[in-house]
Amino acid sequence: MLFRSSTIAAIGAGFGPDTSQHRRIQVGSVVIGDVSSFREWAVECDDVGSDLFVHLPVSGKFESRHRGVEVVASRSSVPVYRPGSGFGARWEAGSRSSCVGFAPGAVDAGLAGLLGDDVSAGMSFDPVMDTTGGLGRAWTDLVLLLGQQLGTTDGLLAEPLIAAPLAESLLNGFLLSSSHAHSEALAAPVTAARPVAIRMAVDLIEAEPQAPLTVERIAAYAGVGVRTLQSGFRKHLGMSPMAFVRSVRLQRAHEELRAADPSTATVAATAHRWGFRHMGRFAAAHEARYGETPVMALRGRRLRPTA
Repeated sequence: MLFRSSTIAAIGAGFGPDTSQHRRIQVGSVVIGDVSSFREWAVECDDVGSDLFVHLPVSGKFESRHRGVEVVASRSSVPVYRPGSGFGARWEAGSRSSCVGFAPGAVDAGLAGLLGDDVSAGMSFDPVMDTTGGLGRAWTDLVLLLGQQLGTTDGLLAEPLIAAPLAESLLNGFLLSSSHAHSEALAAPVTAARPVAIRMAVDLIEAEPQAPLTVERIAAYAGVGVRTLQSGFRKHLGMSPMAFVRSVRLQRAHEELRAADPSTATVAATAHRWGFRHMGRFAAAHEARYGETPVMALRGRRLRPTA
């Protein structure tokens, strides 16, 4: 069965439930979606659309044609679709694929953030990503993990404090693992940020730990590139910027628990408010740092003195 669609984003509009199921969620400038096919079908688009898309097969067979390149998508060979060209694809019955889309300007802004420099708009990417190993395979693993969150109301993507950094990681991971004109620059050694930039970043994190902070936003505030900021944090603080964000949030959650009324407050609500969705890991991190479980902090009891 052949369908025609104006763009990739419009695929699925008007399809019957017996053909396929399409799910998607947008986090900032990133769209994460998946397609489950119940019967064999194909689609032809005049143009990819305004976004840049990457399709990753999860199960079954998925073939596509774009920019004169025909590919049978796999975990080691992932097609990249750039705006300005047509697109054709075929899904076999029972197949499923994940899709990531990046909004106009997001790719250029993300690259500028990583390099700390202006870059030319509308840069070109190779039509197929090599994901046999290294960063490419790690990136596809992240895509598959987030694809499992679609359709849930209490997953990672439902929490803004978690979803924003994850979306940024998807974009940065794509830029670092795909092939394009700036790949060599991204692979070059990075100079660590100066202490003044680190101080600015720390001030922002400590002032707004409840905000959906991302490395890109922190780096822009400090006036440096993302990789420069990351290198500076490792050099001067011994951790990544997002690890420092989690550390500050853990501290604020602890302070809130110690000041709360145990008859009305709960550990779960406090943890979720500060971006901790996994209660076991939150409890372990809290006890390791403060010498008491979150419940003990809420009740004002100590297990052992802190250092």
